[in-house]
Amino acid sequence: MLCSFVQAQQLDSSDSTCESDSLKLAYQSKKNLIKLSLTSFAFNNIQFQYERILKPKTSIALSYGTIPQSGIPLQVSVERFVNDEATFDKLSELVVSYYSITPEIRFYLGKKGYGKGFYLAPFYRNSKLSLEGVSFDYEDELGTPSSIKAKGSINGNTVGLLIGSQFNLGKSFVLDWWIIGPHYGSASGAINGINSQPFSEYEKEALNTEANEFDFPLVDQTTEITDRAININFSGPWGGARAGLSIGYRF
Repeated sequence: MLCSFVQAQQLDSSDSTCESDSLKLAYQSKKNLIKLSLTSFAFNNIQFQYERILKPKTSIALSYGTIPQSGIPLQVSVERFVNDEATFDKLSELVVSYYSITPEIRFYLGKKGYGKGFYLAPFYRNSKLSLEGVSFDYEDELGTPSSIKAKGSINGNTVGLLIGSQFNLGKSFVLDWWIIGPHYGSASGAINGINSQPFSEYEKEALNTEANEFDFPLVDQTTEITDRAININFSGPWGGARAGLSIGYRF
């Protein structure tokens, strides 16, 4: 009886090992992953990523994110961040759209690898923020109110390091946790508006005062008023942080 019992235990252990090895080989042989970010929906951001396993400890990935034309997401948080009523009133009128392209190299640090476990991922991000619905109100010498509409965009280029961990959910699905990915770089852009008729000198001064109240966060700006147009140019530092959860399919 003792011999039979021991033999039975050995067979069960062997079967368990075979199942484990089979699961391991199944996910190691699937070197392509397509993922959809779950948390970015809170910002009206649709974000996809493709990852390709190159070596047991190395992969490359490409992410694309886009925000369709809409108002600024999470306006309550934006209001606290801007901390200026006049600027926030201007921002709340905006219609924004956005895209970003982010290539990265992943280095998996654990023993398992093949797109599983803790990783470090240096990355580059190119992004564009488009703005419409910007309006500047001013008065002429007689106190008659007028307004000029403007639109434009800001382009950013940043580099950063993403710290994350990826888990298998069975043989074909994964959960990718972006723990934190700070990035920093520079941005430039402009907002432009054209008037149907020339401005008087008084209107130029009034419009310049109004434009200087439009203080866009994180970047420096300069304002230029010509005979028929207003131009606000942006330049300076640009940055942010990546974080969230994505679910993916491995094939």
